[in-house]
Amino acid sequence: MNADTGERLQVPSWLKEHNSEKNTTATSSGTHFLSKTLHHFSEVFENEFFSERYAGKPMFLQSIDPRVKLCTLLAFMVFSAISSNILILLFLVLIALLYARLSGLGMKDYVRRVWAYIPVVVLIFSIPGASSLFVKGTPLFYVLSPGSPWLKTGLYFSANGIAMAVKLALRSGISLSFGFLLLQTTRWTKITGALASMHVPLIFISILNMAYRYIFVISGMANSMMEARSLRTVGTLRTSDNRRFMSHSIAYLFIRSYFLSEAIYDAMTCRCFTGNPVSMIKLKVNVTDILFVVNNVLLLSFLIAGEYIF
Repeated sequence: MNADTGERLQVPSWLKEHNSEKNTTATSSGTHFLSKTLHHFSEVFENEFFSERYAGKPMFLQSIDPRVKLCTLLAFMVFSAISSNILILLFLVLIALLYARLSGLGMKDYVRRVWAYIPVVVLIFSIPGASSLFVKGTPLFYVLSPGSPWLKTGLYFSANGIAMAVKLALRSGISLSFGFLLLQTTRWTKITGALASMHVPLIFISILNMAYRYIFVISGMANSMMEARSLRTVGTLRTSDNRRFMSHSIAYLFIRSYFLSEAIYDAMTCRCFTGNPVSMIKLKVNVTDILFVVNNVLLLSFLIAGEYIF
């Protein structure tokens, strides 16, 4: 009741409206991009917690010295890039899968994050290059028969072309597998500490550390902006409003990150930062690391010999 007029307060008419079609439109086209963007930002932090969960386990790769692990996994990645034998590449896939299993990684997450996206995309985009337009050989099947008005020589796929596409997909998946193993079984501070102990330029390590931290700082700022917009959104948003909001948000984040970088640098300078990162982690090679190196040297020797045998 209104105390002055004694009249009952009237509910606004727009609050009484119930239109399923409007609700569906608002959910699917009006605010759906907000929920999707929030989901993508949450995945950034989820991946960080996902890595920390596995890096702290007392398992196989987690117990190996970061320097030894970095050099060994990098050697496998380089070898996969120069290998031309599908059997050897498949053997490398099994090695990465075995290391993931011994390190306690979830096999479903491993396969989904490593093999379900980039290798599949590489395979799809390399299929046109596997045709007779680029790779000649014995035809397996024809897409266009010889004498076709579109292409007189015909268009076909050969065993060489298909093998080339499969090799590209396997190489990308293998490199991604060993990189994934390194990041999931090693904390970021240990990786940068290993790089520093291997005499990698300190400015390069500082850039890596700052970039890694800035990803989460800026993602957190963007996530807060999207949450604030989502909580204040009522009704249907037009596509033009969505584009305007995203462009303004990007500009604001750019300006905010610029001033934030200046403030962070001033704070670091006030705390006597001289440009040389300091690591509190003491790395030491033990017997397990030596056995790991010997085992992988034998594996690589076997794979190199297999390039000439198979």
